Amino acid sequence: MFMKKYLSIAVSVLIGLAAVSCQQEPVEPEDAITLEGTTLTVGKDASAPEIVFNASKAWTAESDAQWIVPDQTSGEAGKVTLKLSVSENDTWEERSGKVTVTVGSAKTVFTVVQGTESVLETGFTFNINDKAQDLLVPVKTNVEYTVTPDENSSWITVTATKAAPQEGTIKVHVSANTELGPRTGSFTIAAPGYSQTYTVVQSAAWIPTVSAEAVYLSNSQEPYNSETWTMNLHQQFAVILVSEEGDEVTLLLNKNGFTFNEETYEFEGEYYPTDVIPAGEYEIDAAGKYADNTFSIKSSSGTEKYYTGLVVEGRELVIYDGAITVAQTEEGYEITAILVDAAGVQHNYSYAGAIELTEEFFSTSSQVNWKNNFETYFTTKVNGWEVSFRLPYVGGDAANASFASFTFYSAAGEANLDELPVGTYTFATPENDPDLKYKKGTLLAQAGQLTDVSFNLYGDSRNIEVSTEGTSVTISKNSDGSYNFKYTGKAKPWAWNDEWTEQIYGDEFDLNIDVNVVLGKATDQATKPHIDADTEIVSLDGAAGTVYIGYWYGSHIGADSSNNMLPAIVDAESNPVACNVFSIGSNSYFNDTWSVMLGLIADENYTYEKNFSNRFCSTPVQDGTYTFGTEAKIGALIPLRYGASSRCYAQNTFTGTTYYPVSGSVTLANGKITIDLTCKATEAGLEGRPQSPATVKLTGSTPFTCYYIQDWSALTRVKQLSINSPVSLD
Repeated sequence: MFMKKYLSIAVSVLIGLAAVSCQQEPVEPEDAITLEGTTLTVGKDASAPEIVFNASKAWTAESDAQWIVPDQTSGEAGKVTLKLSVSENDTWEERSGKVTVTVGSAKTVFTVVQGTESVLETGFTFNINDKAQDLLVPVKTNVEYTVTPDENSSWITVTATKAAPQEGTIKVHVSANTELGPRTGSFTIAAPGYSQTYTVVQSAAWIPTVSAEAVYLSNSQEPYNSETWTMNLHQQFAVILVSEEGDEVTLLLNKNGFTFNEETYEFEGEYYPTDVIPAGEYEIDAAGKYADNTFSIKSSSGTEKYYTGLVVEGRELVIYDGAITVAQTEEGYEITAILVDAAGVQHNYSYAGAIELTEEFFSTSSQVNWKNNFETYFTTKVNGWEVSFRLPYVGGDAANASFASFTFYSAAGEANLDELPVGTYTFATPENDPDLKYKKGTLLAQAGQLTDVSFNLYGDSRNIEVSTEGTSVTISKNSDGSYNFKYTGKAKPWAWNDEWTEQIYGDEFDLNIDVNVVLGKATDQATKPHIDADTEIVSLDGAAGTVYIGYWYGSHIGADSSNNMLPAIVDAESNPVACNVFSIGSNSYFNDTWSVMLGLIADENYTYEKNFSNRFCSTPVQDGTYTFGTEAKIGALIPLRYGASSRCYAQNTFTGTTYYPVSGSVTLANGKITIDLTCKATEAGLEGRPQSPATVKLTGSTPFTCYYIQDWSALTRVKQLSINSPVSLD
């Protein structure tokens, strides 16, 4: 909307004298009036001119104009000086009025003419919106004039630029403002010796922001194709803008870097530089898949750590639609953001200028798990911690870690889940005491000790084996609340050979980390101490999933029972029976202590459907009750072994001791698992397994749905399957 101003221009030639004309009617001599002198000049200002006359007898005076007031309206014969009070002429036009003096039957009419001046005042302003529009300026003038836009106001054009004395309208056209901020222009109406300037202030389609900063948040591998679950290394950039009114605008931009090719197991594409905001047009990431050139929003669950947001007058508005553009310029960046909030209100913001992008690394996939107070064989009540986070790509020929995970133990005391304990944590030398029930000895839980360390490398799908000798990680806290991790060590990649029988190692390399990471509040994923002793667990805590990737061995059982394969499953007529064999596990600790791996045989009503990058299955394991036994048949829960690795066991996650089923059953039904198993540890044990004579019974139910099943149906693997139990079933 804009404010209209109206201009009335009236200019006349200045009158030198106020004209006073006398018109006399024939009268008898006794009714005579005799004039003396003339009128005074009457200008636009207030004045008091005099009329002087001689009257032969009594007289009267009358004015026909309100702005002319005689000081007397009647009098006696004689010489009369009649004063007129003339008020200021505040109009733009010349005006006239009459004063009539009557003496008997004789009348004399005095005409008073009052002039005006040619004056043009300045300072009129139009405040208008960003749309194209016409400004209408009413004009009433008695002089010729011109209308001229300012030389820097090319967006203002005038229909008429010159006019003779007239009453009418000047039309000024203003084009739409497509610039990132408001603009000011002007045009001038001028007459000889006078001018009047109009200022036009036009707002922009965008609310300009006056300050900007940016930070590179993270890189992480995320799915971007919901059908094939192809993975990409998406990168996130946050741009924070603040308007003059204090509005805070946070733009969370997603950019794809490497794409992981599931066929070649190689990364493809380029890693986007982390010191430049990626130019482009960004659409809303409604699917939450961090697709290329999208911006993330806060979901209804509110689980996002970073998202596009808007704070107006101290109130956060939830954004659910919009569009963002980023362009690089010689001065820095031009950014526009159309953000639509949950109420459907559109907010437009812009920024033009330099932006410094912080190159410190902030990992959105970081996680801190407090592992509770451990009681070890050597000390009591140490706090265990597990930290994992993504790492920035640093380039060059050095090996670049994309992910790091550390498990370490701090001194005894109450744990503050908001404060990760700082210090240097070092790998311990394993104890060789044969009486220890845990094979790694002091590595279990000692204050100041570092245990499990793992890494993934950019562009390398192989496993990484880390050398622990003399290795340590130093953790310190920065003033901004982030944590610094320093690690130096040796590592080497490895992968299985084609037959999956031997590990093939690559060259050893240095692995160095010096990175600042923002970590969220720790979650309590406690593993409670539980010694190896006869016990019965009568409830299961927490939702179960797959701590280990499940395996589908296909339906080779029944086709061939040679080469140590499982015995054939046959019907009453000795015909092979089709079936499906699985090995699945849980990712939740039962009673904060136990993890479980199960081997089971389902019927033929199962189809392995490749999905998730053609690596995993997209359908859950079949419901049913699976009973422990040594006979290979449908509905059996059996002690599957693959080589020396058991596929059916319960493990004490505190001591590491593995217990194997000797009786009982497991039921899968409607997304729930019910366990009723009796398990024993073996004195002989598998190679490297802790030993214990204890017997444990696990009973209870918990939510469970297993989707992530990997295809292990190749004959080279199936032929190594065995159902020989590691423990005596007596």
